[in-house]
Amino acid sequence: MAKLSVYLTRHKLKLLMLLLLCSGICHLLILVFSSTNSSNSVLLQTFSLTTLDKRNGTSDSVASDYVNDLRSSVSSDYVNGLRSWVASLNALLYTGEWQNSFSFIYSNGGSSPTGVTDENNRYVMVLPFSKTEDKAFNDSAEDDKLSLLTLYEFLDVMVDFDGATCLQPSTEHKRADHELHQEKLYNQMKDSLESSWCRFITKKWSLHIKNTGPVLNTRLESKTSTNGSSPNKFSFSDFANGILIVYQVCNIAQGPFVMRGDVFHRIGGLHNGFGRMALLEFFVRSKGELKIAKLSNCRWTHGIARVDRGTLEGSNDVTEYAAFGNKFNILRIVTNNRIEWTTCVSNWKLCPEKPYVKPTELSSVAAPICCGIVLFQMLKDITWALTQLGIDYRVIYGTLLGAVRSQTVIPWTCDVDIALTKADYGNSSTYSSIAELLRTKGSHYYLGISYMGMPRGHMLMAPYIEVDTTPFFDGPDDLEGNNLLFSSDIEEAIQDMLPVSSGWRERRYVDFYISPSVWLNGSALAVINNEQFVTLKDIDYELTNWYGKGYLQPAHGGEWFGCLD
Repeated sequence: MAKLSVYLTRHKLKLLMLLLLCSGICHLLILVFSSTNSSNSVLLQTFSLTTLDKRNGTSDSVASDYVNDLRSSVSSDYVNGLRSWVASLNALLYTGEWQNSFSFIYSNGGSSPTGVTDENNRYVMVLPFSKTEDKAFNDSAEDDKLSLLTLYEFLDVMVDFDGATCLQPSTEHKRADHELHQEKLYNQMKDSLESSWCRFITKKWSLHIKNTGPVLNTRLESKTSTNGSSPNKFSFSDFANGILIVYQVCNIAQGPFVMRGDVFHRIGGLHNGFGRMALLEFFVRSKGELKIAKLSNCRWTHGIARVDRGTLEGSNDVTEYAAFGNKFNILRIVTNNRIEWTTCVSNWKLCPEKPYVKPTELSSVAAPICCGIVLFQMLKDITWALTQLGIDYRVIYGTLLGAVRSQTVIPWTCDVDIALTKADYGNSSTYSSIAELLRTKGSHYYLGISYMGMPRGHMLMAPYIEVDTTPFFDGPDDLEGNNLLFSSDIEEAIQDMLPVSSGWRERRYVDFYISPSVWLNGSALAVINNEQFVTLKDIDYELTNWYGKGYLQPAHGGEWFGCLD
C-alpha cells in the first residue's frame, strides 16, 4: 500500500496530463461532429428544424396543438388517425434522416445556403419572396416547418409526382364545429383545395389559370411501411386507419412549393428580372407538363406565402409584366375572379368619354381595360389611404374635369391629379405611409420622387378588373374558354399591343401637387364612377381658369396615340 502511494505521488503529474489529453480529444470529437452536421445539413443552417418548441412538455410539438384544437370538433376516429400521422412526422423530425435533402431557392434567384446548387439536393423548396440574408428562412413559423416535412413524406412515397404544395393561407378558413361529420370534413377539405390555382394553359395571347383539377385521396403509411400508397376510393373508415390526405392533381402552384431537384433543374430554375411574375414565368416555361400535388393536410402561413418583386423591390420600374408578356406573347391572364393585362390599350375608339355606366357586357369587362379603369383604381386606392391617414387632399385638373363632364375618368388621359397641403407634399413620410397602408390590403405601389423632382405614384401591379370569369368557360373543367373571351372587339383591341411597353407613362400614374391655400378654404364633392371624392369649393371658376369657358366640350380630335414618353 505504501509503495502504491509513493507510485501515485511520483506519477500524479503524468496521470493529470493523461486525463487532460483524453478530455481534449473528446471535446475535439464533439466539435468536429457538430461542424460536420452543420456544414452538411441545409436544413440545420437555414430552417432550424431541430429547435422546434416542445409545447406542454410533449414530443408532438406544434402538431400536437393542432390535434388538440381539432379534438372537440372532429370525430375521434379522425383525431386518432391524425395523432398517428403526427407521431410519424415527429419521429422523422427528430431523427434528422431527411435534413440533407433540401435547398431553398428564392424569387430573386438566390439560394440558401449561399453557393449550394440544387443538383446536390433531392428536393428544392421554391419561395415567392427574395432572399435578403443567409438566415432568411430561420424566422419561418413552426407550422411551415412541419408543412415542409409533410411534403417531404408525401413525395418520398408518391414517386410519380414532380412536386407538391400546401394550401394557401386564408382568413376565411373556419374550424369545423362540434357537429361536423366526416363527410362534411371531406367536403371542406375539397373546397379548400379548390380555392387556389391548380391548372393552366396558354391559348393565343391569353393565359388561363383555374382552380380546378382532379381531387383524389390517399392514406400515407409511416416511413417504415413497405406497402407504399396509391389513390383509392374514399371510405370514411380510412379516418380510423391513419391520416387521410385529400389532394388535387395540378400543373401549377400558387405560392411556395417543393419540387424534385432534377425536375426543377431540367426546366431551368427561376429566372431573375421577372419580379412578382417569377414563379408564374417558371410554370409557363414548364408548358403544363408538371404533376404537382396540392395537399389538404397542410397550410402555409402568411409569412412564408408572401410575395415580393425580387430585385425590383423598392423600384418604380414596372418591367416584369412587359418582360413576361414579350417572352411568351401573353397579353391577358384570366383567373377565377379577375382578368389582368400585361399592358394597356391605346385605341381611342375603344375608350370613348361618356357618362359612367357599369359594364354589363363581356366586351366591356374582358377587353383591355386601361382606358380609365386602371386610373380609377389608382384614384380609389390613393384617396382611401389619404383618408385613413387623416391627410387633406383635393382632386384637381383633368381628374376633376372628367368628373364634371362625364362623371368618369377621361379615358385618354395618362394620370390622376391630386393636390396636398404644402407640409404633406414635402414630407417623404407621406408617401411611404400611403404605400405601407396600401400594402396591408394587398395593393402594391411605388410612391415618392420619380420624375424631375416631382412625387408620383406608380401601380406595381398588372392593370386588372375583378370579375367572375365562370361564364367565359364551358364548365369547370374547361381551360380554353369559349368564344366570349376572344370576341371580335377584343381581337381588334389587341392588334397593336405587342410588344408590351415597359414605359411608366404607358402604365399610367398619379401626380401630386402643392395645394394653394385658397384651394383649402372649403371643399365640395366630385362624383366619379358613382363614388365621391373631395375637390375644390368653386369648381366652375377653377375649371374655367384652367381650360376656358368651353371646358364641358371635349377637345379630343378623334385620334389618340397613347401615353408616349
